[in-house]
Amino acid sequence: MNTIDFQNEQDAERRAGLHALLAFSAMALAFWVVNATSIIMEEARDGESFNAWKAWFLEGSSTVYLLILCWIAVGPWERRFPLGGASWTRWLPAHIGGALVFSLLHVTAMGVTRDALYPVLFNTDYHFFENPLQTFIYELRKDVLSYVSVLLTLTGFRTIEWHRLEAAAARTEARTHHRVNLKCGGRVMHLAASDFSSARAAGNYVEARFGTRQHLARMTLNQLDQLLREAGVDSVRVHRSWLVNRDMIAQTAPTGEGDVTLTLSNGETVPGSRRYRDRLEAA
Repeated sequence: MNTIDFQNEQDAERRAGLHALLAFSAMALAFWVVNATSIIMEEARDGESFNAWKAWFLEGSSTVYLLILCWIAVGPWERRFPLGGASWTRWLPAHIGGALVFSLLHVTAMGVTRDALYPVLFNTDYHFFENPLQTFIYELRKDVLSYVSVLLTLTGFRTIEWHRLEAAAARTEARTHHRVNLKCGGRVMHLAASDFSSARAAGNYVEARFGTRQHLARMTLNQLDQLLREAGVDSVRVHRSWLVNRDMIAQTAPTGEGDVTLTLSNGETVPGSRRYRDRLEAA
């Protein structure tokens, strides 16, 4: 791996972590507002005399420490043991232990803060640790959900960044070496772009013919078209589901109502739609 590739991967990792933690922070703050206002509304509905600031303080003392731990602990721990890593026997126990430690730290910090500040702010004791085991089990259920949410968010944003890196690398490969990289199952096929003749959309895949072989790759026709153009191939969309190499079109025959049938130089026939005639006829 060269220095540029390494730097790009590091930048992608930082972006994924930052975006994921910002997204989770936004969700956590939203839950703070919803939970606090729900407590206030319930007390008002029951006709109880209630200081609304208590709700903001109680929910806030949980949210603040939740965010601090996510930023300084869960993020670095997830980078060390990413989901779907080399072996689940390594990352699964690491995150079970991580969730327990995360919850223990969260509950302890939240409880100490509430017991220390509640009498100062509201002139009454709080007694968070009156039944510590029951309290920890109660909070653990919510903390595990928060922990898993952070893991999944980090994994999702990292996947997005890695797909962007792969797409950028594929475009560079096409421009510099005139090759098209297709991910076919667990393999990556490195194909000479000049061998491309046609491709057909097949759900979330394309069936692309290069030379005498056909390859099933997970991508869209637009993505393949972009790669081919980067590699210098004059590809053209002739149908909603078909892409062809313009230089290989040997014959165009009308079929009625503006549609056509294209015959390629390798003998292959491809349907052409009237909706794409302007592209086909363009110089």
